Amino acid sequence: MRRIVVIVGLLIGGFIGDPSAAELPHVKELMVVGSGQVVEGDIGKARQDAIVNALREAVRISLLDFIPSVALEGNAEALDTEIFNRVTGYVQTFKILSETGRADRHEVLLRAQIDLHKLRDTLSVMGLLEEKVTEEEVVSVRVVLAGVSRYPWYQAFEDFLREGLEFVRGVRLRSVMTGELTLDVEMIDGITHLLEALATREFEEFTLEVDQGLGDQIMVRFRPRETSGS
Repeated sequence: MRRIVVIVGLLIGGFIGDPSAAELPHVKELMVVGSGQVVEGDIGKARQDAIVNALREAVRISLLDFIPSVALEGNAEALDTEIFNRVTGYVQTFKILSETGRADRHEVLLRAQIDLHKLRDTLSVMGLLEEKVTEEEVVSVRVVLAGVSRYPWYQAFEDFLREGLEFVRGVRLRSVMTGELTLDVEMIDGITHLLEALATREFEEFTLEVDQGLGDQIMVRFRPRETSGS
């Protein structure tokens, strides 16, 4: 059993989406947490598993810059063979930032730089790269988040943007300040569709207050959902 949590993903060079060779930055830098189960007291093996699991998650996130999540699921066996079982070949560098040892598992927080060119080339050979739709006009919308008191709330929100909205082409964490996070969302169809989607989306643990700011900017405030009997 393993647990993997993504902390922050930063795209070096600022490009999001299905990039061409000229536009594609060389690496994507992420911070991720991975854990490995301690079996029969073998902490060394658990530590190594935690590192590998974290690197696999960093590569998985990077793959989403090229192919949608449904393609990851539909080609899981082939991707395991060609990419995930050879994950270190796609990691340019990584650095362990912290470690936590427990009785049943070992956990590491690390920063990894993923080689996007190698990923793209492998996906191309596998025939998984989607052709770019030249008719699409992609716009960037800035989304400012306030009141995100728990990391799982942010993860649920980002997952919704990436996987729940077909008009979104990419999501990048632009900045983190005290009490506020700013995202750049690359999308088609304009800001109105995103406003409508956010205003009607319901989450289990929190609600969203959504307002349009100046220009192509959306302000989103997270509120804890009231439970019955509270």
